[in-house]
Amino acid sequence: MQFKVCGITDLAQAIALDEMKLNYIGFIFYAPSKRYVLNQLTLTQLADFNPKHAKKVGVFVNAPLEQVIDIINKAKLDIVQLHGDEDAQYCATINQIVPVVKVFRVGNCLPDFAAYDTAATYYLFDTDSTLYGGTGQHFNWELIKNTDFNKPYFLSGGIGPNDVHGIEVMKKTKAGKSLTVIDINSQFETAPGIKNLELIKTFINASI
Repeated sequence: MQFKVCGITDLAQAIALDEMKLNYIGFIFYAPSKRYVLNQLTLTQLADFNPKHAKKVGVFVNAPLEQVIDIINKAKLDIVQLHGDEDAQYCATINQIVPVVKVFRVGNCLPDFAAYDTAATYYLFDTDSTLYGGTGQHFNWELIKNTDFNKPYFLSGGIGPNDVHGIEVMKKTKAGKSLTVIDINSQFETAPGIKNLELIKTFINASI
């Protein structure tokens, strides 16, 4: 199992997470977010951050294509996570530059993801919200557990320290065969964008 910590706004914490051999570190490039990275760090600082273990993930919501490509280059991003209503062609264009994680927000049913089969490298399933993430709430994992996904996916949406057992159960389902990354954020914070590193370390050690 791999792990992503999203919503990082502090460079020292990003360095510490890389030293913990985290797999993915997420930076949010969505101005309405309380974890908007450019309120705290510059593109140059992000470019100069060269983790040894983690991939740098840029999170975008319905941003102009040219803007995303510009930030990929200026911040030296490894992966782009598309959290809005981006269509398959938009995703495919970016996926030719860096791998794309396409987010699907799960409410009362599993969204139709078939159109993105060749347009994205990964899927991510998160809790449905008009805020485009950051709810701190689970979606109903029962809705995906019997689905045979044809590509690796990230599981997100309010995952916290008490979810170790639930993740173990999910790994044994049909959907668990493609579950690759556990994506954590608000449940491990002391304030928006500031993480409790010891809690993260304990959670990861318990989940491996």
